[in-house]
Amino acid sequence: MRRTLIASLVLGSLLACTPKDSDSYLAAARDALAKGDTQAAVIEFKNAVQVAPQDARVRFELGKLYLEQRMYQDAEKELNRAMEYGYDPAQVVPLLSRSYQKTGADVALSKLANKYAGLTEAQAAEVGFYRLESLVRLDQKEKAKSLIEDIRNYQTSSAFKSLALVYGYLLDENVEAARIQLEEILANQPEQPDALKLLARMQLQQGDVDAAIATYQTYQQANPDDHEITFMLARLLTDHGRAAEAEPLVDRLLKLNKDNPLLNQLKGLSRADAGDFEAAQEFTEKALLKETTDPAMRLTAGFAAYQSGDYESARTHLSLVASDLPANHPALRLLAAAQLKLGLNEQAEETLNRLDQSSADDASLFSAAGFGLLREGDLHGAQAMIDKSEQVSQSPMDLTRLGILQLSVNDVKGILNLEQALEQAPDQAITRTTLATAYLATKQLDKALALADEWKAQEPKSEQPYLLAATAYQRKGEKDKALEQLLKAKELAPDNAKVRLALIDIKLVENQLQEGEAELRAYLNDYPDNIAALSRYFDLTRLREQGQEGLALIQKAFDKQKNNLSLRLLLANAHMLLGQQDKTISLLAEVKQPADGQPLPASYWDMLGKAYLQKDRVADAEAHYDNWLKVQSGNVQALLGKLFLLDVRSNFKQGKELAKSVLDKYPDDPRFLSIYTHFLLMNAEFAEARRRFDTLPQAVKDSPAGLGMQGRLLAGEGNCQAAQASIQAAYDNKPNQRNLTLAMFCLEKLGQKDLSHDLLSRHVQAHPKDLPAIMLLAEREIGRDNSKAIELYQQSLELHEANFLVLNNLAYLLYEQNKLDDALKYANRALELQPQEPSVLDTAAQILIARKDLGKAEEYLSRASNSEAVTDEVYLNYVDLLIKRGKKELAGRKLQQRQYKDDGAQARAEQLSGKL
Repeated sequence: MRRTLIASLVLGSLLACTPKDSDSYLAAARDALAKGDTQAAVIEFKNAVQVAPQDARVRFELGKLYLEQRMYQDAEKELNRAMEYGYDPAQVVPLLSRSYQKTGADVALSKLANKYAGLTEAQAAEVGFYRLESLVRLDQKEKAKSLIEDIRNYQTSSAFKSLALVYGYLLDENVEAARIQLEEILANQPEQPDALKLLARMQLQQGDVDAAIATYQTYQQANPDDHEITFMLARLLTDHGRAAEAEPLVDRLLKLNKDNPLLNQLKGLSRADAGDFEAAQEFTEKALLKETTDPAMRLTAGFAAYQSGDYESARTHLSLVASDLPANHPALRLLAAAQLKLGLNEQAEETLNRLDQSSADDASLFSAAGFGLLREGDLHGAQAMIDKSEQVSQSPMDLTRLGILQLSVNDVKGILNLEQALEQAPDQAITRTTLATAYLATKQLDKALALADEWKAQEPKSEQPYLLAATAYQRKGEKDKALEQLLKAKELAPDNAKVRLALIDIKLVENQLQEGEAELRAYLNDYPDNIAALSRYFDLTRLREQGQEGLALIQKAFDKQKNNLSLRLLLANAHMLLGQQDKTISLLAEVKQPADGQPLPASYWDMLGKAYLQKDRVADAEAHYDNWLKVQSGNVQALLGKLFLLDVRSNFKQGKELAKSVLDKYPDDPRFLSIYTHFLLMNAEFAEARRRFDTLPQAVKDSPAGLGMQGRLLAGEGNCQAAQASIQAAYDNKPNQRNLTLAMFCLEKLGQKDLSHDLLSRHVQAHPKDLPAIMLLAEREIGRDNSKAIELYQQSLELHEANFLVLNNLAYLLYEQNKLDDALKYANRALELQPQEPSVLDTAAQILIARKDLGKAEEYLSRASNSEAVTDEVYLNYVDLLIKRGKKELAGRKLQQRQYKDDGAQARAEQLSGKL
């Protein structure tokens, strides 16, 4: 093929390889296990599964390894497959029962038989015990009692048989006998894990928290790798004022999962309890990256930021929850203090005006001192006001304020102060409301229910305690009880909008869609601008593929309140979900930065950026993310969006630099470590990429993106054989251009050129709109099947008609088939797009020469020869035509004017010189 055809991809040289069978992979996995390399063993097992997915041996051994590694869901999956493909149930069932027990698969566990041929009585007792626990959790008491009788008759001294008898006593409500039986088991086996966990649960149910903590400590010391119990113990210790004891446990868990929001929240509480407010702010803000809407965390972060002198962060956090805080909430005073420190005096005045100045306590402790000091900018005095509050709080109102402040730093002693305040003044609404919020925020749902009961007794005609109880029951998963509470609230307040919407929500959750939608429509007739109701109705109409109907109601509400940002965002999101990104962009482009300096919500920035990207308005998207970063330079979503754009635009150098700067700021965030590693790979910096990749968490390495990085890294290190499985897995998960190109590269590197071609052909068949892949396949078909190449290039033009590369190559292929009229038509279209491109000019000239139009051909080749980008071949084509047209003097001058780059061009030049 002539060199005027423009290549789109060049792959490396080819080497040979031989595929393994499942026995080879299985042997390699066992060898890796013998050497203690579990990661390598998992990879080999997975390779074996790929080549022999129904090999029960592989499934069983992989499932067993997953169980040992505490990867319970993966273990459950593989062990089930092993049973399905015929592995001995006597070996599978004991392991499968433990997996089910760890994953909480109660229904599956309850159906698992505990008597299989080959099971010992002791094994049957263990399986039976785990089944028994699942039946108890599923409230299937009669089946549980029947199973206990079966286990009672097993001829074994297994602790699981004795544990089953404990449940027998519990089901008969004989708690004392159950406790004695448990103590007997633990006397013989002091560290029996299931006995310890059962005892701790019983102690918690009886309200003996200290005893439960001691039991969990015994369990945790014997089973330090049970991270679930370790977390539960840390939470119990923190909730009961023993944060210093909890902190080492939290530190251990954070080494395994540095981004877990609950762990970071607990760490923040521990640091705040120790007076280390800078660290408390750091960990709480890290938790907020995952749990952005948690009000308790926002209060903690705001207070910690204020205490450490970071007033901008304090203002940001507290502003996000200020609208939901009750009057007299101390966080409002902190917000005002931060605003004044930052010079936002008008905002501070608005915040302070929300406070109820008529309260004597408020006047003595906050209003008189706080307003005066804050308006004077005396922040030292404001801090002294907070310190004084902690020292002298005695009255119910003082204790309430102190309790809320303590909760702002996640000090659970704040709840004790609120409880004391409510005991002194049971009718104090602010204390009760704040305590209810605190119970819900800290997941102390039983206490929330107890508070609701007391509230009902004090105010029997108020619907508020029933709403509190309904919320608690819903969070406990007890929907029937939640409904009962809401119905009572409706009796007391039939016109309460919150009660009415909560009742509709229950019907929607229970899949009573038709009735729920009808009630929701009636609700919107009464409350046409209710954001939550409009959103729910839109979702329902989309579910029945009539989303325009739901959108129309949002539009109607918005038309009446065009300054309502929440309605605008809701409408923009509805358009986005219906694929109307242009309308989303139009709505959001009109949004201006608020005059009061309040930040625009993250949903605005995120939605507009996504809309630009979905419309392929990359330049607009880039400008948008740049603006976002100017306003919020540390916003993680903005940084991720910017990095994504740099990757999309193949600006890998800048992407690496930005990713490195972000990683320096968030060194423990695996997302940014992963992104930085990706950019290192795309910049072919494989040594540094290897160093970084090896430090990634295993979960990231095992993810599709991680496998893609591993494949690219191994390929870059020259080990395509090892890379192939990871590359294929990455391609199967995301068959995009990069993964396709990498897979083809390694296949050809391994000498599997036909497989590379087959992969590309299958990809084009599966993705008929993937223009780069179609063009690449067309190029590969040149010389192999020119008719197929022509067909593919024509397919490319249907997707993008203004592609000069395709037009040029198509013109030349038709020229070779002597279809000169069609060839010239495509060549002229290529010239319209690239009138100075030497290769395009040369293709058109060759067609014209074949049509005997030598004058026009000479014009085109003359223009090409004057280009700095002209190749030796095109240049000599011009000389050749000049000679044929009798212009030998000009041809001679042209030959002498050029230095030729390779021997072939030099030889042709000498040959042409001989014709002069």
